[in-house]
Amino acid sequence: MATYVPPRPPGRFLRYQFDSAAQLRRHCRLVDGRVLLFFPEPRPSLGERARVLIELCVTNSDQQVALPAMVHSRAWDAPPGIWLELRALSVVAGLQSAIIAPRRKQRRLALDQLAWVDHGDGPVLACPVLDISEGGARLWGVPGGAPRTGERIRIRLPHAQTLVGRIAWARGREVGLDYVAESLNPAADLYARVESLWNAARVACHNPSCGCAAGAETLDPPHPLRQRREGGVR
Repeated sequence: MATYVPPRPPGRFLRYQFDSAAQLRRHCRLVDGRVLLFFPEPRPSLGERARVLIELCVTNSDQQVALPAMVHSRAWDAPPGIWLELRALSVVAGLQSAIIAPRRKQRRLALDQLAWVDHGDGPVLACPVLDISEGGARLWGVPGGAPRTGERIRIRLPHAQTLVGRIAWARGREVGLDYVAESLNPAADLYARVESLWNAARVACHNPSCGCAAGAETLDPPHPLRQRREGGVR
């Protein structure tokens, strides 16, 4: 029996819009080596440790950055929402770079989905597809030997046709590829499916009453790690 890689459950796509990268920086909390970001939501439904994808964007900019996160905890008092645990503060640098960088020819959609991948004579192993566009994809941890520009790679995602591409660039374990001609139609179908998930993302906008960019405290509730230190959470 073939091994099955389960798809990401739907409903875990989030989008948070800020007026500036400075606001985002103020809302990111570095606590005990963790980066926490509060996502306001009237009725938090995702449970603790649920995996999500969050897209962070800035008003009047076509660029954005999306990254995986995990629900650390939920807050029920005003304002209600979920605390997200992010992998690194590099999200701020990534957003600033996205704002000043030239606009990409093709829109990329974050995916963070395991797929079966093989290239050359290497083994067939699961590795994450970080994002996709209509013409290519970005992968991390490609199996087998060191990937080389021009090599063909096969990607098998759940409930999708096998896609074939050629490596356009490789940086360490991260690889970008361009689809070959025969994969462009099934890749367009996959892109449309992922785009529909992002179109249904839960959206939050930075509260205009928050004075964080001027140095004031954010309107976020106390983060849960701080509450534990102060005896607020048992």
